[in-house]
Amino acid sequence: MRIFRPILSLILVLATTLLVSCGGPTASAPPTYTPEKLQKVKTYRIPLDIARQRLPELGEAIAKEDWVNADSFLHGPLGSIRRDLTYLSNALLPDEQEPALDVAKDIFKHFENIDAAVDEKNYTVAINQFKEVSSDLDAYASLIPQTEEPKAEVTEPEPVDQAEAAMEDAERVFEGVKANLEETIDEVTPDFGDDA
Repeated sequence: MRIFRPILSLILVLATTLLVSCGGPTASAPPTYTPEKLQKVKTYRIPLDIARQRLPELGEAIAKEDWVNADSFLHGPLGSIRRDLTYLSNALLPDEQEPALDVAKDIFKHFENIDAAVDEKNYTVAINQFKEVSSDLDAYASLIPQTEEPKAEVTEPEPVDQAEAAMEDAERVFEGVKANLEETIDEVTPDFGDDA
């Protein structure tokens, strides 16, 4: 009996260790976008959409070799693009953040290269970097989830109410025209009285 006790306790320890090590963690659902997170993404996406819409203005300035306006545009409307894209990337789900940040870094490099080319008045580098930043902004936008506005339910007014209102309006107009016409007839028609 003395030998069985240590062996039994050893078997119990091994069985417990085996059960604990084989019973892995419970599977958790992958993170998804909540309505609040989607609203945050939608808010942070606004500067990206504005930058994409206004980017052709930079292209025109570079094409015309208007270096002053190109520089002003880079530091004006596009001046906060680095911050805006970083905020937007950080608002994404964890597994989507790294690819978005990588593309954002490429965008930043292109803007820095455009800025340097504008300072040096180097058309070739500026236009090539502009083409690169344009395609990278499109690639970045494709990584961001689309957020759609819930469509408001359009309710048609009841046709009966509209028809009744139209009939009432028509009757009022008709009564007014009728009264006007009677007055006009009375004014135009001679009064013959009882002598006739």
